[in-house]
Amino acid sequence: MRENNDRSWKIRFAIIMFALAIIIFLARYLIFGDGEEIIAYLWKHIGFIPIDILIVGFLLEGIMGKKEHEAILEKIDMLMGTFFSELGYDLISEFSKVNKNKINTESLKDIRNWDEKDYDNKMKELKENGIDFKADIPPEEREEFLNNIHSILVEKREFLINLINNPNLLEKDEFSSLLLAIMHLDEELTRRGEFSDIKDADFNHLNGDIKRVYSKLVYEWVYYLKYLKKYYPYMISLAIRTNPFDTDADVHVNE
Repeated sequence: MRENNDRSWKIRFAIIMFALAIIIFLARYLIFGDGEEIIAYLWKHIGFIPIDILIVGFLLEGIMGKKEHEAILEKIDMLMGTFFSELGYDLISEFSKVNKNKINTESLKDIRNWDEKDYDNKMKELKENGIDFKADIPPEEREEFLNNIHSILVEKREFLINLINNPNLLEKDEFSSLLLAIMHLDEELTRRGEFSDIKDADFNHLNGDIKRVYSKLVYEWVYYLKYLKKYYPYMISLAIRTNPFDTDADVHVNE
């Protein structure tokens, strides 16, 4: 019903504008009697109509395409908040606790004091070098660690599949790559079934899969905090108070 009303309003408006143009040209003809000049003027402007349509069409397409792309990226950035709440923070926490090489993540303790340049520098470092991850776990504790990781991934498997099936993710390669790396780790763990007698070579292979996930995960976490700081500063407080790299972090507000 509303669509029909909009269409009828546009038709009436077009008729009124067309009639107004005729009245204006007719009035000019009656006053000045320059019919040939009016016709020449009309032909000249009619000839430019296709060019005007071409220019305006390309311009509008470019503007609309840019706006649509920005809207998609905005949705993905917002989706990342759900990802970290559902899964990301748990994985970061589990991996951080056992990582022997913490030199790449030491600076993340003080992220509350960062400005945009600090975020950009850290993201550049992470993208170029990744994170030197090495699970520092005694052989007798490997089973418990891998079971914990596998349980987290199994519980959130449907959530991950829904994220991967989101066509908007095609616009953000880094986040898509992270999700695929997590799915691969999940498959590696699922295919093994049992971790009670895992060999050193096999554990080292899984360590490589975890390193891939961890590097991408930390990069996306830094990117997400930068996004919050820029567009939703009231939300970054909770992210800082639950910083998985800060052992003194406390979700409660104490000041």
